[in-house]
Amino acid sequence: MGGTLRLSNVFAAAELSERLAVTGLFLVEMTADREGTAVDAAQAISLVVDRIRSRGLDYPTEGLEADRFETGWSVYAPVDVDESDPMAFLDMPVGRSVFMVGDSGRIEEVSSSIPPQQALEQFTARERASGHPPGESDEAEFMAEFAREFNRLTADGPPGISGFTVVDDRAEEARIAAEASRLIEPIVQQLALLGPPGWERFSAEFAFTTSAEIAHLSFRSGPWAVPVPVPESIGELVRRQRHVAAQMPAGPWWRLLLAVTNRGETSVNYDYGDEPFPDGQLMRPEHYRNDLATYPRPQVPVWLAGYVAGPAAQGRDPQRAAADAAGDTAAGRRAVAADDLPSLRDLWAHWAVLSAAYAGVRSDWGPRVFPGHGWYESDRRSGSTLFLLPGGRAVLSGGRWNSPLLDAAYNGGAPLPDLYTGAPAWITDSVLNTRNRNGLVTFCWWWVDGRWYRGTTDTSAELDAALPAIWTPDDTARAMVGQTGPGTAGPCGTLLTAAANGHATTAHVAALFAHRPDADVGAAVNQLSLAGLLT
Repeated sequence: MGGTLRLSNVFAAAELSERLAVTGLFLVEMTADREGTAVDAAQAISLVVDRIRSRGLDYPTEGLEADRFETGWSVYAPVDVDESDPMAFLDMPVGRSVFMVGDSGRIEEVSSSIPPQQALEQFTARERASGHPPGESDEAEFMAEFAREFNRLTADGPPGISGFTVVDDRAEEARIAAEASRLIEPIVQQLALLGPPGWERFSAEFAFTTSAEIAHLSFRSGPWAVPVPVPESIGELVRRQRHVAAQMPAGPWWRLLLAVTNRGETSVNYDYGDEPFPDGQLMRPEHYRNDLATYPRPQVPVWLAGYVAGPAAQGRDPQRAAADAAGDTAAGRRAVAADDLPSLRDLWAHWAVLSAAYAGVRSDWGPRVFPGHGWYESDRRSGSTLFLLPGGRAVLSGGRWNSPLLDAAYNGGAPLPDLYTGAPAWITDSVLNTRNRNGLVTFCWWWVDGRWYRGTTDTSAELDAALPAIWTPDDTARAMVGQTGPGTAGPCGTLLTAAANGHATTAHVAALFAHRPDADVGAAVNQLSLAGLLT
């Protein structure tokens, strides 16, 4: 809740501000004087008409109807549509507001594009949570106290005190949200006119920034989908809607998703980047930088912030690596020795046998071994790579999804985690997890001279989410059994021991899948062969 109190006497304003800060309330809207009784239909309509007129809303004030629900009234302007005409919805105001009037006198304005039952349930929950009988509310109590305080402070004050104004930020936010919702209507109607005869539904996806725009429109009839280009005239409508939506607290959407049926059922979703954008709707970083310059945001999704930062944030080409290593040596900066991980020999053996188990059951998940390196991506967008290098060296790096370290850096003004201080010059982009191209690496550990090292930032908490189950032999064996099935604990343990000693055989691998005639034993054996652990 927010607002601005304006008083013509600065001393009165200061004292009132202090009082208001103690209460934690900064704005109030008085909706009715009902002497403790619930509003009836006529009162509910009257309250809504007052709101529409006082705020200059683009909404009818004649012919409003009120439908009763458990804790109040739903007030709306009815629309007559010929239900026998499947295209009649083009004349229907999509997203037109409905006003919820509670028995407490509280009013909420919601879009008709929100499912009615959902809107009613949410309103009822908030109405009950207020804990006040009809006619009594926190706002009413506060407003009475506010008036008393104002009168007390101004009773002996100079003549310059003439009154006060409460500016309701919530009302402004509601007005903007309603306007953004209203602007969906012409977009939907214009899109519908582009469809082929007999279409049943369409989906439209708009990915917009201030300097680049992507629009996808597809109509469906049965199993068939027909893509249709979006004309500039509709792009202009979408652009205008996004500009209005940008004034809401969440800021402008990155993607606008519409799903519409030929009966006028409309689903509207704003995508603020909680998940990475799909292929084909991710623009070049400079377009997001341009948009953020026009519409600054207090929070940017970590993945997007890293993408915008690009290779400059964590890139380590050979020239930069050599210069950083020389600078660290000259300044006496050293890497931190760390003992959180198993030895390289054990870690690699655990990785390889677990990869064999996943490959053998034909799973699309789990770790894998490729020539010279291991790879892993979890089902929660965290992952890592382990590169083996000549001379008994290795580099383990990766990223934890939505890492607090990166969030603090990109959104909180903290420095990026120090991943490379003391790192040798041979740790370059070629042996780092590809997340470093998008500023999303959250740990980098290297094995040299028989132990693990890392930069000065403690990144041990980043490892669990980004590594497969390779911490202990028991962890790995349990994860293997989870793939190969009950009754395979013995063969899993045998293979694990043999691989750790570099003496695994094809027979050891085949034993894991003795009860799985559909298993791909060859793929499992190949994992250990690539790892160099198969005799």
